Amino acid sequence: MKRVTSTALSAAVASSSARGQEVEHTPRGNQRAEKPNIVLYVADQFRWDFIRAYGLNPTTRTPNLDKIFQRGVTFTGMVTNQPICSPSRACMMTGRYATETGIWKIQPPTELHRDLPTLATILRENGYTANFIGKWHLADTGMGSVPVDQRGGFLDFWEGANSVENTSHPYYGTIWDGQGNPIPWKDEYRVDFLTDRAVRFLKQPQKKPFLLFLSELEPHFDQQGDGPRRFIAPTGYADRFRNPYVPPDLLHLPGRWQEQLPGYYGDVEKIDESVGRILQTLEEQKILDNTIFLFTSDHGCHFETRNKGYKVSPHDSSIRIPFLMQGPGLNRSLQLPEIAGNIDLTPTLLDAVGVAVPPP
Repeated sequence: MKRVTSTALSAAVASSSARGQEVEHTPRGNQRAEKPNIVLYVADQFRWDFIRAYGLNPTTRTPNLDKIFQRGVTFTGMVTNQPICSPSRACMMTGRYATETGIWKIQPPTELHRDLPTLATILRENGYTANFIGKWHLADTGMGSVPVDQRGGFLDFWEGANSVENTSHPYYGTIWDGQGNPIPWKDEYRVDFLTDRAVRFLKQPQKKPFLLFLSELEPHFDQQGDGPRRFIAPTGYADRFRNPYVPPDLLHLPGRWQEQLPGYYGDVEKIDESVGRILQTLEEQKILDNTIFLFTSDHGCHFETRNKGYKVSPHDSSIRIPFLMQGPGLNRSLQLPEIAGNIDLTPTLLDAVGVAVPPP
């Protein structure tokens, strides 16, 4: 596994008492934990500059993410090593480049190499449970249920689909539990439904420190049907963003941003509300102070201004991603500008909780 080499990333966790040793915390609430919990929240296709605290977008509404920015450690120069869904997620989960993970393109058949250590497998070997909710996109078995041996070590709690964009609409759909049983829903916005499942998990008694990976689809465009791609925000949300601020990298280029930005802004606001619900639940369960919360994305979004897609290109709008952390040892009100990659996510989290990073 690639060890963290970025000075910025190393500095961010250097002062944590968790680094390289056992972390001692007084058990609180229903939690008995020798090490901090981890909540990894990944929003799909979320532009970094749509977090208001970065100071680049006066229209966007992200008060909960802004609080993490102000409280914790933010990497303002973070990029994805592969600006497309599956390859980016493989880099995140393994700390390896796409040439090593088995997933270097999005088209099937592609599958994460089963013998690679992942964030989940390493943490489970060190006393954690590994739990997953949402979009996986690292298996080669189609769109829906994911076999146990293709879950990358998330073997404790599982509610998800390999490709949520193909098994659901923003207001109805299906995910699958750990035994492969369908969990259908309808008449509830997709972000809210997946957040409900995460809240339900967090309210359960936890006998061990846990990793929860909540993988939302929004603000990714909707893929249902044969019509043009759309960003379907919750009912009424897009109306709040008519004639919004247009990022300068889009303004003078043809593409789909003109009709799609209101829906995208609405999705961003809903993701921020979801983040707020997760943090509130952690606080209510009295485990917020003992939980590292990391918010990021797999890639950005350029609204067909660079190619006939929304990512993949080497431009900032495609490769720049948000990367905000808070929690034990990280509440330092730091914004670090050095360039880093999401390949560093797994080793950084391991460092932050005092778990040794495996050698390459």
